Amino acid sequence: MKNSGELVTAKKGTNIKLITVTAMFAALVTVATAFIKIPSAFGYAHPGDSMVYLAACVLPGPYGIIASSIGGALADLIAGYPQWILPTFIIKGLNAVPFVMCRYFLKKAGKDERIINIPNLLMLLPTTFVTVFGYFIGNGLLYGWGGAIAELAMWWLQPSVGTIIFIAMGLGLDALKFKQKMLPNLLR
Repeated sequence: MKNSGELVTAKKGTNIKLITVTAMFAALVTVATAFIKIPSAFGYAHPGDSMVYLAACVLPGPYGIIASSIGGALADLIAGYPQWILPTFIIKGLNAVPFVMCRYFLKKAGKDERIINIPNLLMLLPTTFVTVFGYFIGNGLLYGWGGAIAELAMWWLQPSVGTIIFIAMGLGLDALKFKQKMLPNLLR
């Protein structure tokens, strides 16, 4: 039995750094979604999707999905949209899946050293469809299909803004060789 003066250590095999980095990405998704508003003709967009894409391209396997889901759901809670917590949790997790799958195959081929590459850029297409049609279905179920159809055009703006910011940030992190130099040290 440990005395009260000893530190309690994590179970063997638990990667505290990985859990911490995952929580930091969830926080990035939350803050970028709930607090940063980019005005547009349709209302506003936010850079939260760019953080979802980045988390899925950087974190291993399910951790990118977890960070994306939790970050998006927390953003809805904080922003005052509790009815969207569950749909967003599901949609943001599904947004990360194409990148996670792509990363799996890139790692197997030994080509997972960059964030911005052709395969990841191609994953922006399925993740955009997940956003658009996920929120279309969510709107339809929550508010009716007439409203969902009326807002359908607006949902294309959100992933477009996320794509632009993701590419800019990814290029910057690639220039710093983030995945090759910094990330292995964080995730050991």
